[in-house]
Formats: sequence, structure tokens, C-alpha cells
Amino acid sequence: MDAKHDSMVAIKNFKGKNFLINKYQRGYRWGKREIYALLKDILSFDITRDGFYCLQPLVMLYKGENNFELIDGQQRTTTIFLIIKHLLKENYFHIHYETRNSIEDGSNDFLTRLHTLDFSAVLQSESKDIENHIWTVWKESFCYENNIEDTVDNFYFFKAYCLIQLWFIKNGNEDFIKHNLLEYTKVIWYTEEVDDKDVAFTFINFNDGKIQLDQAELVKGLFVLDMNKISDFTRKSYELNQFADEWNAIEQHLQRPDFWNFIQNNRSNKELANKITILLEIEKGKGAKEEDLYYTFRQYEKAFEREEKPEWRSLATLYNLLDEWYHDRETYHLMGAVVHLTTKTIHTVLEEYRSSSKKNQLKNYLKQILKDEFFEDKKQKFKSKYDINEIKYGKTGVFPILLLYNIAVAQLQDKKYLFPFDLFNLTRAWNIEHIYAKNSMGFEKKEDLQEWMKEIEELFAENAQLKQNEELEAKFKQIKVDDLESANLKVKDIETLLGDIIDKDHLSNLCLLDDKTNIQVGKKVFRKKRNMILEVDSCLDPEAYVPVATKQVFQKALTPSNELTLNYWNTRDRDAYMSDILNKITTFLN
Repeated sequence: MDAKHDSMVAIKNFKGKNFLINKYQRGYRWGKREIYALLKDILSFDITRDGFYCLQPLVMLYKGENNFELIDGQQRTTTIFLIIKHLLKENYFHIHYETRNSIEDGSNDFLTRLHTLDFSAVLQSESKDIENHIWTVWKESFCYENNIEDTVDNFYFFKAYCLIQLWFIKNGNEDFIKHNLLEYTKVIWYTEEVDDKDVAFTFINFNDGKIQLDQAELVKGLFVLDMNKISDFTRKSYELNQFADEWNAIEQHLQRPDFWNFIQNNRSNKELANKITILLEIEKGKGAKEEDLYYTFRQYEKAFEREEKPEWRSLATLYNLLDEWYHDRETYHLMGAVVHLTTKTIHTVLEEYRSSSKKNQLKNYLKQILKDEFFEDKKQKFKSKYDINEIKYGKTGVFPILLLYNIAVAQLQDKKYLFPFDLFNLTRAWNIEHIYAKNSMGFEKKEDLQEWMKEIEELFAENAQLKQNEELEAKFKQIKVDDLESANLKVKDIETLLGDIIDKDHLSNLCLLDDKTNIQVGKKVFRKKRNMILEVDSCLDPEAYVPVATKQVFQKALTPSNELTLNYWNTRDRDAYMSDILNKITTFLN
């Protein structure tokens, strides 16, 4: 393979050129980090010191006047195409795809007309999680309103163009960026003379420099090279096209947050450009150390070298199996619980499942994994760290028990409801919330103090032990609403006395709450928390996720109707709650 041309080419000289992206390559996958790093570099380089800004090489196969097959550099080239499109509102050059979502000449209609569409639903949003909002707009309105095919490639074009526009809204400097990009930004330009096999080989082995090829791209290249050995042209074309279509269909489904978070719980995996990587890791294993980035690829490479010929169909079969598990409600909840609550991964589950002679007993196997985690014997007595009658606030067993309870409620209570592992993982942090609040910090507002006093009065009326506590009653009567500083000292004393009588740190007074909601409802009395969490008030963050079992607590859904009091959390509520936790978990695992 000889390089026919090696030079520095300014971006302004891209005008009118046509770049072909062949089917062996992945689609466009750059995200916020990569796009903003490139924009920052273009904005900040010093012309007087550096002369020009040099991008990493583009490697191409010359296909005729102004036509090039892009072997390496698709991500950078597409990002530059989108930046120029935003700046000039035109197609400065053209990118064509051999397969995905293209018309006869290979052009992507959506990519071509991107700059003519309305992005106000994203650009005018005040969402703090803008990338999730972009996904929501894409799925709920943008595709339908603009007659766009919902594909992984189109979504990443849309996301990138949104991020580019948002960057310029925040940073400005459009004229400066345009000048720097077109006039003073250059690429190292390689034109290769290769045959079809060598093109794919070059793609696999050429290192981008800044953005590494991930394992999915590398393994995909191995399959393409192997298929290129087929001598019959018709069969080879069929196999390659079938492979590309199936690969992209599976990748698109894996991009769905609900499916993705069902099969894994590693938050860092959210940034995987190619989600299909996880199937490869399940099939061939994953490196034991984080720095072993290409372990899975090397396993495939060795297999091909030994003529073991890994079959693409085996990966498709694996995907179909996972999809089958996903669509069975009980398996979905059991597998999700195993992945999120034990040390087992879906990879280890699958290995043991495949080696078992009782493949029809998957659900029992998953239940046994969970029993081994939470119970110490066949009588289903909880291990000490999970003993629901003993664990308290601050103990490590509280969170797993409450998460397992929420999953069990989802499975047993509503046949149309699935526990949303995607929303659960999207939440930045989870808090163990006191249902009846600990208010030892006191109150800043008179109204909050008065609400608390009403709740204490109702507790006195309901609890004979509290009524008979003379010290408690005396301190309560000493509270002066108009003197908050003095009142808060009394509140602290009363909370200490209450803690000796009512164990506020017991599991019966704890529930799961996301950090956003917890910040807003934290120290409020039960009545106020109830209104906020049940959305009677509109002050909660619309992006917050309140687990189903937590909502049940504040709905008083577990307390018998003849014992119901809505304004505070009493002993009858606590007893009903504990009974339901035990019942739901044991039923779910039996």
C-alpha cells in the first residue's frame, strides 16, 4: 500500500468535495466531550504563534475528481461538516454513505437538510440534563414533525448539531471561529492506493490519535475482512449487506436506555459509542484490568487467526436471547435485580445458564442468586446485614433492601408496569429518606414550625406512650412560635426524646428518594412531603424520579382504610409498611 499524496490541506479547500463512508465503518458517534474539545481548540489556538491549527490525518482512497473514500477520519470530518453547516447554513462539502439511510447516490437526506430545520425545542430549553432532553425531543417530536427516519446515525447527527448550536449560543465568536476554521485549520491529507481488502485493513489499523477506535469497530472490521474472502461476488455482497443491516439494527436497539440499563449497571458504559461492545464482551469476556482496553478484540482476533471463525450469527442469537428475556416481565425484573444488587454480571449469568442442563429454569436460577445474596438459609431468614427488623439508617443493607422491594412491587403490583432501571441509573445519587423527618436542625420559617407542631400534637393523640411522657409534654408547651431561636432549642430537645421512644432510624421509617427531590423535601413534615411527592405542589424538579414504593408510602396505600390518617406517619403505617416489605420480597423470590 503506497501513499500517493501526503500534504497539508486547509479546510477551505474541502469545498465541493465528496467523501464516501463505506459500510465497514461505524456511524458518526462523537458526543459533547469530543465536539466541544474541537471547538475549544479552534477558538483558542494562536495564529501569531502557531501559524495554523493542525488536525489529525485523514486517510482516503481517491475515487475520481473531487471524490474520496474516507478510510479514517470520519468522526472529525463529519463534525467539521456540521460546524460549517451551522456557520454558513449550506452544504460546504458532501458526505455520502454506502449503506445507512441513504438514497441512490449515497447522500443522507436528513444530513443534507439539517440546517433548514427548526431546533427551538432544544435551543430554548432550560433543562439541566441537556443530552437527555435532546434524546427526548428526538424521540417524542422531532422525527415525526420533520418526517425523519429514526436511526442511530440520524440521532447522532441531530445530537451533534444541537450541541454545536448550544456551544455557539453560550460562547459566541461565530465569525472568529469561521475564519479560524476555514483559513487556518488544516489536516494531514493522505491518499492511498489500495484494493478492497486493504481499505478495510487500513481502517482497522490506522490510529486516530486523539479518539481511539473502540472494540466494536475493530471486531466489525474482522468480520468484514473474513466476509471479503468469499469468492462468489453475489453471496459476498449479500453477506456484507445482511451483516451491516443486522449490526445497525442491534446497535439501534441497544441505544434504548430501558434495554441498555436492563443488561448492565455500569454508569461509565453510558458513554460507549457503540453499545454493541457489551455483546462482544459477554460473548468473549472482558479484560480484568481497566487499562486492558482491547482484550475482547484480541480474543476475536486470535479466534480468526486460528480459523475458529467466530460466527456473526452467534452474536445475533445472543442479542435475540437478551431481547427475549427483556420482554418477559418476571425475567426482566429478576435479571435487573441480579445485575444491580449482586456481584453477578449478565456475562456470568449467561455462562452458567449455557452450561446448565436446565435452561428452562432460568427464573429459578435467578431467584436462587438473589436468595443466596439476601438469605442465610433455606428458611429464608435474612442475613444479618439485610435483617429488616434490625437494619437502620446508615447501614449498608438499607439501600439494597429498599431497591429490591421497589423491584418486587413493580413485578407484583401492576402487570403493565416495568421497573425503570434507566431512570434509576440516570439519577445522580440516591438518598435514604426519613419518612417522618428528623428536624434536629430546627426551622427557618414560622410556618414550618407550626406544621411540625401540628404533627407532634397528632402523634400525642395517637400514641399513649407519648401522652404519658411529662418531660416531653412540658417542653412542647414551652415552645413560642414567635421566638424561632428559642423554639428551635426546644425542637432539638423534643426530637431527642422522641428518638428514645420512636426509632426514626428504623427501616419502617425509611424510603428511597432521589437527591433532587430530597433537597426540596428533606426536613419538611410528613403532610408537606406528601403533597410535594404526590405532585399536589408543582415545585418538584420535573426530571426527578420518585420510586413507586416511595409514592405508595406517601399515598398511605398500604395502611387499611379503617385506620387511615393522612397527615402523619404513625405506628399502624409503619407496621403495614414493614409487613409489605417482607411479603413482597419473599413472594418475588418464591
